[in-house]
Amino acid sequence: MSGAESGVIVIGAGIVGISCALHLQKSGYRVTVIDPRGVAGGASHGNAGLVVTGECVPLSTPEMVKALPKLLLDKNSPLQMDWAYAPKMTGWFYRFLKAGTLRQVEHASASLSALLEKAAAAHYELAGWAGCRGNIARTGWLKLFERDDTYRAARIDFDRMERFGVRCDYMDAAAIQAAQPNLAPVFKHAVNHPDSLQIVNPGEYVKALGSLFMLRGGRLVQAEITGLERKNHLITAALSQTERYEADAFVVAAGAWSKKLSADTGTFVPLDTERGYHIEIDVAAEHTVSEPLFWGEHSVVMSPGGGKLRITSSVEFAGLHKVPDFRKLAAKRDEFQRIHRHPLGKIRAEWLGFRPSVPDSIPVIGRANRADNAFLAFGHGHVGLTLGPVTGRIIADLVAGRTPEIDTAPYSPSRFLK
Repeated sequence: MSGAESGVIVIGAGIVGISCALHLQKSGYRVTVIDPRGVAGGASHGNAGLVVTGECVPLSTPEMVKALPKLLLDKNSPLQMDWAYAPKMTGWFYRFLKAGTLRQVEHASASLSALLEKAAAAHYELAGWAGCRGNIARTGWLKLFERDDTYRAARIDFDRMERFGVRCDYMDAAAIQAAQPNLAPVFKHAVNHPDSLQIVNPGEYVKALGSLFMLRGGRLVQAEITGLERKNHLITAALSQTERYEADAFVVAAGAWSKKLSADTGTFVPLDTERGYHIEIDVAAEHTVSEPLFWGEHSVVMSPGGGKLRITSSVEFAGLHKVPDFRKLAAKRDEFQRIHRHPLGKIRAEWLGFRPSVPDSIPVIGRANRADNAFLAFGHGHVGLTLGPVTGRIIADLVAGRTPEIDTAPYSPSRFLK
């Protein structure tokens, strides 16, 4: 579809939607972005701010499948299930278990690697357009382990990463202390991924990209799209409760809210929600870690910056509507203090966000199955911030009829056809 005089609606104003909008603008399209929460109102605001260029191993692996029953039943596990919601996830978990074969893990890792190796350059490109490259720092990402058993279990995934060219620098206790003197000497093992990037304030970063989009003539509508109107293999309008928005093409990039809209295009995607919490604790920059870290035993990420330490939880399966419960993460404050040499301050903020998750961990990027002018861009799970810009470039190519630089077959929505 030619960009000249053509209008595109992008549903979703997170990092994926805004990246799609900017690349579509660059291709000459008139773009409208629609989101009820505005720019960066969802997961793009509250994530850990990591561009994790090496995270190519999917969530479902043979080891995870074996450990899953224990993780779901342990009340102290980093993986929590609301059992009232569990019946709605039966199909998702069935597909998750099927995805945990060695063959499928290799396929998913290769598919993710193809995107991840383009991720850093794609961020620098958009940040350069918006004049905010200073928001991105190459900090690395340190994964820490107190116990031998948790480290040995993690080594399986590190070995997989290295087969796909991911740099893993192994560190013993002395090297950890030398690199992070503000940590208490409790960690025995660590792996650093030096090629990972940090965006200290991801919400402000995405808002800067959104400001560029509007400065270039883009239109932002704050409304909730409840459905898509489809006729003769085309989407004719996006519908809110009160309005009808017409365009020549439509991009569904609504994150965890994309499942129903995808179905309206005639495309089934087994999407569900991984609820993720964060708290922010006051801490002086000279008294905390100098790069983001992952604490293996608790499966939390700690991301420093701006006089705060943002601590993100792992996974809660409870859908989009359950009232948030911050008690579990906040209750670990003493544990977070235990690994720091210096006193941490007060908890200043609490937040809940929704990761859009598909069972095979491969994002959905491609043309809808039964709507020729609709394109899907969601399901990025834990790597949404990382892969937003490269996804935007691919979607713009597909809308324009260009061949993307990456083979998009692994990400196609058609992989879920029965």
